[in-house]
Amino acid sequence: MRDAAPQTIYLRDYTPFGFEVEEVALTFRLSPTATRVLSQIRFRPRLDGDGRFFLHGEDMTLISAAIDGTPVTPRMVDGGLEADVPTEPFLWESEVEISPATNTALEGLYMSPLARDGAAPDPGAMYCTQCEAEGFRKITYYPDRPDVMSVFTVRIEGDMPVLLSNGNPVEQGDGYAVWHDPWPKPAYLFALVAGDLRAHSGSLTTMSGKSVDLNIWVRPGPDEDKCAFGMEALKRSMKWDEEIYGREYDLDVFNIVAVDDFNMGAMENKGLNIFNSSCVLASPETSTDANFERIEAIIAHEYFHNWTGNRITCRDWFQLCLKEGLTVFRDSQFTADLRSAPVKRITDVIDLRARQFREDNGPLAHPVRPDSFVEINNFYTATVYEKGAELIRMLKTLVGDEAYAKALDLYFMRHDGDAATIEDWLRVFEDVTGRDLTQFKRWYEQAGTPRLEVTDEFNDGTYTLHFKQQTPPTPGQETKDPRVIPIAVGLLNPNGDEIVPTRILEMTEAEQSFSFDGLASRPVASILRDFSAPVILHRETDNAERAFLLAHDTDPFNKWEAGRALAKDVLCRMVSQGAAPDQAYLDAALAVLRDDGLDPAFRALALALPSQEDIGQTLHDAGIVPDPMAIYDARETLAQSFAEQAADTLPRIYAGMAVDGPYRPDAEDAGKRDLGNTALRLLSRLDGGKTATTQYANADNMTQQLGALGALLSIEKGEDQLAAFEAQWDQDRLVMDKWFGMQVAHAHSARAAEIADALTRHPAFEYRNPNRFRATLGALAGNTAGFHAPGGRGYRLLADWLIKLDPLNPQTTARMTTPFETWRRYDADRQALIKAELERIRATPNLSRDVTEMVSRILGG
Repeated sequence: MRDAAPQTIYLRDYTPFGFEVEEVALTFRLSPTATRVLSQIRFRPRLDGDGRFFLHGEDMTLISAAIDGTPVTPRMVDGGLEADVPTEPFLWESEVEISPATNTALEGLYMSPLARDGAAPDPGAMYCTQCEAEGFRKITYYPDRPDVMSVFTVRIEGDMPVLLSNGNPVEQGDGYAVWHDPWPKPAYLFALVAGDLRAHSGSLTTMSGKSVDLNIWVRPGPDEDKCAFGMEALKRSMKWDEEIYGREYDLDVFNIVAVDDFNMGAMENKGLNIFNSSCVLASPETSTDANFERIEAIIAHEYFHNWTGNRITCRDWFQLCLKEGLTVFRDSQFTADLRSAPVKRITDVIDLRARQFREDNGPLAHPVRPDSFVEINNFYTATVYEKGAELIRMLKTLVGDEAYAKALDLYFMRHDGDAATIEDWLRVFEDVTGRDLTQFKRWYEQAGTPRLEVTDEFNDGTYTLHFKQQTPPTPGQETKDPRVIPIAVGLLNPNGDEIVPTRILEMTEAEQSFSFDGLASRPVASILRDFSAPVILHRETDNAERAFLLAHDTDPFNKWEAGRALAKDVLCRMVSQGAAPDQAYLDAALAVLRDDGLDPAFRALALALPSQEDIGQTLHDAGIVPDPMAIYDARETLAQSFAEQAADTLPRIYAGMAVDGPYRPDAEDAGKRDLGNTALRLLSRLDGGKTATTQYANADNMTQQLGALGALLSIEKGEDQLAAFEAQWDQDRLVMDKWFGMQVAHAHSARAAEIADALTRHPAFEYRNPNRFRATLGALAGNTAGFHAPGGRGYRLLADWLIKLDPLNPQTTARMTTPFETWRRYDADRQALIKAELERIRATPNLSRDVTEMVSRILGG
């Protein structure tokens, strides 16, 4: 177990490693509990180095070490070893022993599926690796930092039929394979997979005419039939990157491997992407429309990393947003181009507000580029990824599409093969455009979500918007400087016609005004179109204007935003004032439901009520202590009222969204199923689940089967269907994750913790598998009213399991502490209950540094 109170690392203290690594040769002699790793590494001292030779290493046994063939006894120090080395280039050799079968942390080299407690490894288990951020130091002694890049040659020896590593295959024989990666890479991009695997193969010819072999590797059995969609998504990604960014793939082969036990979604290792099985395997019978879209996006994301992350990596882990923010933005562009751009933008913002705005508004707030960390694994956050992507989007908006494209070309040309920084990234834009981006850099340096207050006035044909920006204090940053904020604005006349098309207003001051002249009448402003900046917009308006924008705005995002604001206002008044459902909202929502000219996927989004978390944050911002039970009841009441209002329309919408022909996971059919299932949930409130029961019985795809099951569970029915679902799918681990999650996510608030607790005692609950753990305990945390139900049972249950999981898998445990981060927004009783659980976790003996840091930050000390 790691030291629970390690040293804080600061960006300001960065110094380069004192040696260049010219080449690396590794030999793996695989064995479940006694794998031997032999390394030969050629080092060259740097002229600007301090001469200290330190190699990272954890959880391994050193068998031998030598320098230029002479055995040496290195000094074992905290986190690795050091030795006296020549002042000229030299060859370092070492042999270590590691135990993949007992590596439950899923960092370094491990085996999947994990063996159950006390059991021998599964005969069909595969060897696999996860080295980002600091897993390579659990494989062999090495300078495990992203700015140390080298060419790797890897020999794998073992009795597994398939032996894979990075790069191109060089040699293969009985019981061994050799791979060579000609592109210098840091150790975090190293990968190795060995097992009894089957390949779903394909090929692609790049824009220069080179043929690339493509493979998705899975274990033999039913997974072999779930690779076709992933292969087509990979091909689309490769072609898109050529057409949009001019980036061509640079190896002879591209391999993807599906792994059951994986802490994250996937990993972009050079030429050998390792994927959580849930993020690559798909079939109509076992995967929902949302699964298909997510798989497509993740495959694109990891492939796009080949250039934005691999060919150009980050100098240190403080620059993590450089590769992740840019690549998230690129995969968002990809999905928008292939599917519906407005729907993609709306769903991205829903996710940003639900996760990143909450992070910005609490004890875990940090800049997009943090200036310090204790455990880097704790900074794989929504702020780094999603807000990092928003910064790229803003930069593109500010400089324009043409300048953005030129800057990216310069970035690839200037920094190919480099470990770069945010300063390097911004400098290419400055060089291309001549702009000074010093103020824009504050977005990377300052935590928190800016609040943008707007007032307006109209005089003699001139309409003026007055803006004020202010960012609340965050931990370690009490004061904030004004940021550059691109504000996309359009104006509509009282008839609903657009009289001023979208214009980008560039705000740079704490207070700033913008005027529009020559107008015949006072317009209605559509502000922050397409969510042009990640800010919280405050504007005094009324529901009549919101309904007007919902009916007439030409910007799809703001059209949706108007409906969301209308629903939020109604729900907040129902919670805080005991108000009844507002008829203006019900009429506006019904108009959206009936508008067949709107994209079905857009209509489904527009009809979805703001989440419990969203309402809680809104009330908190208004100085009102949110009551999760009251929020839950208000949403239920409003949904029931709308179902009754729409009773005559719902059957027509439901029937009209039926999809003929074989299942297709494209945007058109998925949108119809989405709206159809939205109507089904509302119908279930009126017909007691009769329509949903029929749909479940007749469903020929997972989207419709789960849509019906969810509708039944939401009205506290569906016990027979739950049992039938388990009997049908008990041998499919990914579908069973859905079964676990659905029951908790759709549970009534009073029973959510009880149901989650019971599921943790189900024979199929394997807490060491991250997917199953997140499906069950993550669903409880996502059921806001259930998690925060009086008495604190949800808090105790999650804390119990975090304490149990931490000794085995600190990464997953640390990430699952975040449901507690909003604890200070609630009443005194809930605060006391949550604080007690956090203190109990922190007092656990031998707690990992991952969890110690997270809990301490949440507690505020």
